[in-house]
Amino acid sequence: MQQTVWAMDGSFFAQRISGIQRYSIELLAALDEMAPAGLVELVVPPQVKAPAYQNIKVVPFGTRHGLAWQQLDYPCYLKRRSAKGLATCNVIPWFGFTGIAVVHDVCYRARQDFYRDTRRDRLSAAWHCLQYRRIAQKAERIITVSEFSKAEIHKYYGVPPEKMDVVYNAWQQMQRIAPDDGVFARHPQLQKGGYYFSMANLLKNKNFPWVLRAAKAKPDAMFAIAGGGSLAEEAGRLGLADLPNVVYLGYVSDGEAKSLMANCRAFLFPTLYEGFGIPPLEAVACGAKQILVSDTPCMREVYGDCAGYIDLDTNPGNVDDTTPPQADPQLLLEKYSWEKSAEKLLGILKEEV
Repeated sequence: MQQTVWAMDGSFFAQRISGIQRYSIELLAALDEMAPAGLVELVVPPQVKAPAYQNIKVVPFGTRHGLAWQQLDYPCYLKRRSAKGLATCNVIPWFGFTGIAVVHDVCYRARQDFYRDTRRDRLSAAWHCLQYRRIAQKAERIITVSEFSKAEIHKYYGVPPEKMDVVYNAWQQMQRIAPDDGVFARHPQLQKGGYYFSMANLLKNKNFPWVLRAAKAKPDAMFAIAGGGSLAEEAGRLGLADLPNVVYLGYVSDGEAKSLMANCRAFLFPTLYEGFGIPPLEAVACGAKQILVSDTPCMREVYGDCAGYIDLDTNPGNVDDTTPPQADPQLLLEKYSWEKSAEKLLGILKEEV
């Protein structure tokens, strides 16, 4: 009997790295340590550089790039190779895909109110919702990153729970980063152990305004906010510009982020919607003494007793009005690992052979 080959869509190596791409990269590296040779291939667009693996073969294929490669070249390879697909970034080819897909969350469907401000937002939401529905219809199995997200996929797209598996995120990538304390020299108003730290953007689910309101409510504490874009301009639109205890750091390097996490008074994550929500876990891995997250089903599942919780229904912005953690955050590091997640994925691949 001929062995089934799983051909993974490797186009994420050409994309800007966010949580979805990080999940794919780290899971693939851990899988390579344990997968038998020949079981998994990584298919990448031409000129895309991917690491060399021990047991996973990297196959450059096709002539296109970006979405055109995903929709045309990648399914062509699946057909030519008689392989099953493994797509880990919320997208599958519209035609010619048989295999397993990862859906990290269905925020575009569950919180459509987040994506109504601009035409680009509306188009992005429409595209992602079409992809979710296509994955629900065509994928043999769906992997997601939390039981919460699994329940949401079932709720909105009717996928039977028995057709889905949960493979968690992890944190070990933070071990490869050297801390960079230079950020404190550039921002002397930040004293180690004396500031709250958050990583922000203008996506509505990240709830950036809550951090500003918390800073206004606690003028005796410093709030360091990392992130690019127009955060200061957005603060002006919210009527919260020029708060003297807010430091906008702009983009920070991985090393700077590690130092900021390690030395903060608490890491803030007042998210409105996540499939997993990895930044607080990364903060703990870097040495953060406390993480404060929103009191939502997803955050409760992922962080359990190891986090402090913000009741967003009653707390408009107050870091002191939170439920304190009941357990040492370091316990989270024992719960999650890329090795455990890769073992779970390998079992799924073998089961589907």
